[in-house]
Amino acid sequence: MNRARRIVLGMGSNLGDRPATLASAMAALRSDPAFSVLAESPRYETPPAGGPPQPDYLNAAALLASELPALDILDRVLAIERAHGRIRPDPVRWGPRTLDLDVLWIEGEIHALPELVVPHPRLEQRPFALRPLLDVAPDARDPRSGEFYVSLPAAHAPIRRVP
Repeated sequence: MNRARRIVLGMGSNLGDRPATLASAMAALRSDPAFSVLAESPRYETPPAGGPPQPDYLNAAALLASELPALDILDRVLAIERAHGRIRPDPVRWGPRTLDLDVLWIEGEIHALPELVVPHPRLEQRPFALRPLLDVAPDARDPRSGEFYVSLPAAHAPIRRVP
C-alpha cells in the first residue's frame, strides 16, 4: 500500500480562455477522490519557453496529496488534459496548448521513466514552474540533492503575477 504524499502539478494554458481553463482543471482535480487538493498558487503570465511564436502562458501550480502510484497520477492528469482539448503527442513541439499539466514534484520521490520524469526536467531553471511550486510547497527539496528549491536562482527570477 502506498502512503499519501505531497505532489505538485504545474498548470499552464495559452489558448482560449486561460483563466477558465485553469479553473476547470482545478475543479477536475478537486472532484477526483484520489486527490486531496491542499493549495493552489497564484497565477503568473509568462512568455513561452521555446517553440514557435505563440501567446503568453498563464501558469499556476496545485499542491495535492495522494496515495496513488506516480504513473496512476500521470494517467489522471493526462485525462484532464484530454478533457480540455489537449492532443498528445503535440502536433508542434513546444507549441501552444489549451492545457498543460505536468507532474513537477512528488515529495521524496525520483522517477526516470520514458513517460514520466520527476522531478520535472529543467524545473530548476524555469521560474514559470518553480515559483508556483514554491508558492504551494515553500519547503520543497530536490529529492536527488536534498537542496531546497527556494535556494535556486530561478526561484527569485522576476515573473509577472496576475489576478
